[in-house]
Amino acid sequence: MKKPVLIATITIMMLAGEAAVAADHPWQINSADGKSAFWFGFLGQGQAEVIKNKSGKGNSQDLYLRRFRLIAGGKVTDKLSFFIDTDSPNLGKGSATGVKVDERVYLQDVIITYTFRPQLQLDAGLLLVALSHNTGQGATSLLPVDYSPYSFLASEPTGSRVGRDYGLQARGYLFKQHFEYRVAGLQGIRTPTQSGPFRCFGRAVWYPFEAETGYFYTGTSLGAKKIMALGVSLDHQKDYNAQTVDLFYDQPLRNKNSLTMQAAYTHYDGGITFTQLPAEHVLFFEAGYYHARARLGPFLQLSGRLFKDPSRNDLGKYVGGLAYWPLGHRLNLKMGVARATGDTKQDFWQFVLQGQVYIF
Repeated sequence: MKKPVLIATITIMMLAGEAAVAADHPWQINSADGKSAFWFGFLGQGQAEVIKNKSGKGNSQDLYLRRFRLIAGGKVTDKLSFFIDTDSPNLGKGSATGVKVDERVYLQDVIITYTFRPQLQLDAGLLLVALSHNTGQGATSLLPVDYSPYSFLASEPTGSRVGRDYGLQARGYLFKQHFEYRVAGLQGIRTPTQSGPFRCFGRAVWYPFEAETGYFYTGTSLGAKKIMALGVSLDHQKDYNAQTVDLFYDQPLRNKNSLTMQAAYTHYDGGITFTQLPAEHVLFFEAGYYHARARLGPFLQLSGRLFKDPSRNDLGKYVGGLAYWPLGHRLNLKMGVARATGDTKQDFWQFVLQGQVYIF
């Protein structure tokens, strides 16, 4: 992609973002008695991307919407709340046939929560399954350009969409909010007769400092909070099993600067239930620094799939880049360079520019 195109892309993203965010704050409607409220907004991520394959074949250049989401949420009572959003991923991106992705809109999240008390909350609907801290993050607060490429390996086998599955989950925060638990019964994969056991999920997190008590985890608080989260998760259906150990650390520094790191290890084994998900070890590490005065921060992300079958090539992706945070997660611009290694389909260089506007 030529430099004038890149410069124009950056300028359009930033001007559009500043205009949208400067003109609007989160939009909210309250009931006459003040007991109910409805708020709405959107997420837009414009992306410029260049991919250079090692073979020289299949190189691509794209200008498209990585994500566009319409978001709504609110409370019916002090105990009953809801969150709903749509997504239109990769709109305008070229496909293998040369046709641009278009007219693809679906429900991304549908979460209805009844809070008995902080120690016991029930979530029902189309739920994001937090197999690790990274998979439990909202796309609005990511530290680098995107998730790990291996964050949602269980989605296709379990019949989920980007980590979401239908079900019911109990969630709560115990011991002065130093301990979080999530236990869920999920639809998982269904047979033609709709028989078979449900998918079972469980997660526990220890917070020695501040806790994250929202449904979605953050990728970075940009110095607003001191969070350390040590988590373990289990995911099971029939012969399929996945176990994760993960650590997230968000540390404010002097002058409102901050350091953010997270790491995860996941063991997958689809067994005879999901033969497309082989026994493997998945490794993930991510780190970034935020300089508050300059509103800039470098980031690094390392991901790997190590297969137990020696005949399969291990896969990896390594990303480095720089983010500009003029209004934090509400308005930012990220530039990243990635190297993917492994088989012939996973051996390329990737260059990305992404601008984000988020109002909610």
